[in-house]
Amino acid sequence: MAGSPLRQLSVLIRYLRGERPSVLLLALLVPLGVGLQLVAPQMLRRFIDHTLTGSPADLLLAVAAWYLTAALGLLVVTVAGDAVAARLAWRGTNRLRADLVAHCLRRPSRFYQRHPPGELLDRVDGDVTRLTAVMSALVLEVLAQLLLVAGILGALFLLDWRLALVFAPFAAGTLLLLRGLVGRAMPFVAARQASSADLLGFLEERLAGAQDLRTNGAAAHTLADLEARQDELYRRAHRAARVSVRWPATVQSLSTVSVVLALGVSVWLHGRGQLSTGTAFACLSYAMLLRRPLLAVTTRFHALEEAAVSVRRLTELLRRDEDEEGDGADGADGAEGAERKTAAPRTGRLPDGPLGARLDGVFFGYDPGEPVLRDVSFRLRPGERLGIVGRTGSGKSTVVRLLFGLQHPARGTVSVGDQDVAGLDPRALRRRVALVTQEVQILHATLRDNLTFYDPSVDDGRVRAALDEAGLTEWWRELPDGLDTVLGTGARGMSAGQEQLLALARVFLRDPAVVLMDEPTARLDPHTERLLMPAMERLLEGRTAVVVQHRPHALRNVHRVLVLDGGAVVEHGEQTTLAADPTSRFHELLRTG
Repeated sequence: MAGSPLRQLSVLIRYLRGERPSVLLLALLVPLGVGLQLVAPQMLRRFIDHTLTGSPADLLLAVAAWYLTAALGLLVVTVAGDAVAARLAWRGTNRLRADLVAHCLRRPSRFYQRHPPGELLDRVDGDVTRLTAVMSALVLEVLAQLLLVAGILGALFLLDWRLALVFAPFAAGTLLLLRGLVGRAMPFVAARQASSADLLGFLEERLAGAQDLRTNGAAAHTLADLEARQDELYRRAHRAARVSVRWPATVQSLSTVSVVLALGVSVWLHGRGQLSTGTAFACLSYAMLLRRPLLAVTTRFHALEEAAVSVRRLTELLRRDEDEEGDGADGADGAEGAERKTAAPRTGRLPDGPLGARLDGVFFGYDPGEPVLRDVSFRLRPGERLGIVGRTGSGKSTVVRLLFGLQHPARGTVSVGDQDVAGLDPRALRRRVALVTQEVQILHATLRDNLTFYDPSVDDGRVRAALDEAGLTEWWRELPDGLDTVLGTGARGMSAGQEQLLALARVFLRDPAVVLMDEPTARLDPHTERLLMPAMERLLEGRTAVVVQHRPHALRNVHRVLVLDGGAVVEHGEQTTLAADPTSRFHELLRTG
């Protein structure tokens, strides 16, 4: 019985740490419940035999009282066991869910390209929910049912050894049959769950783009794709159900035969005067009771297979570290880059004060054989600002992602404060380096929490000062609840310009040494962009900065300009010099807009 599903589920044991009292209580309640189930037929046997032999009424009442006590005790034990198991389940699965969310939050961007939000939701919530039964001592319950089978056979042996001899082969045969069936449904269950995750990912993506799909006439195609995915999910679910249904059907048939045989043997022995009426009735009761644990074991092992598949999927998700850390490989350099990046834990810290930044001979590619950056080098002194321009796909945003530690080069070095970014503790890097992108995430939370990210140590004075620095003074003072006003989906909306200014306020609040801006005005119209420029100028004052812009005219506040083309540096120099040189690439970009 300790087949592959149980081995898969062994990873869950660590989530039961700290729950020793609950586990010990369950270990006490489960055998107690088994014992109370075994007592009931014995009480019935005594009651029937005493009744037929004309025993005193007091004795019959005593037997009935004991039977009632056992029944009530079983009820109490069952309710208590369910309550303890449910508490154990939710506490354990909540720990597992928290680990999964924390893991996902640490992943680089390519992780989210491989796993759409719908799929992650199915794994983090759907798969964890499927494990609730396991975490509520399902394995312990399987062992309890096996203990009940052994107890029934023992009770039958005490009644009459011939009865135990009749039932033992059926019980053993059923368990051996289950032993052979365990694990066969797992591939089908895995396929069904993968199809379900694919469907959820499809729905999340299509619903997010519902307006574009409708306005561009793709609604019919979306429904056709949905039908195809639903058909695939149905086929896989049908295969999994077809394999799984063999278990209860087989056990049901065997248990029916055992009941009929118990009835026949009991009648034969009773007819020969070798079995009392009460004992015959008890034998039949045990035969009926034997069906329950065998069917329960069957059902539970089916649930164990479902849970084992969920554990495997979650384990695969948690073990993506090395694969995701390998991002940035381009061809043969990938193994070397991955080995260098994972050779030692990131424990480096950045020094206090102003920081510079540097790229030395950097090569990078998101996919093997498709380099995005080729031998890119530049150096920024503390307080210096660099503007990066180039056509779409030239690698501008990739430079920013490398400096922020979201990716790592296959070759070359990316440094901040004269320290290799690959060796820095990400938290230490984030404290000194800030990133502003064109896509601003507004959380469904208060204005305060959208700035502090739920850090209670940040006082309101700093929050208000950051909003004022970003040029949002009038806006936030007019909010109905001030800093307690809820923003985000389903709450108070914001314009694109206000969202971008809020992103700047987040950086003001952190007061970093290095600011990275990845096309912060890309989704703004020229008028809103001009309103944003004073706040950007205040933010960049005295800080080292790298500013990626799709509009070259927005780079008036940088000291130097780097022009990329096809992932390579084609021009690098002072902003004023390149802007005045009619032969420069930057001048041409300014002229063409």
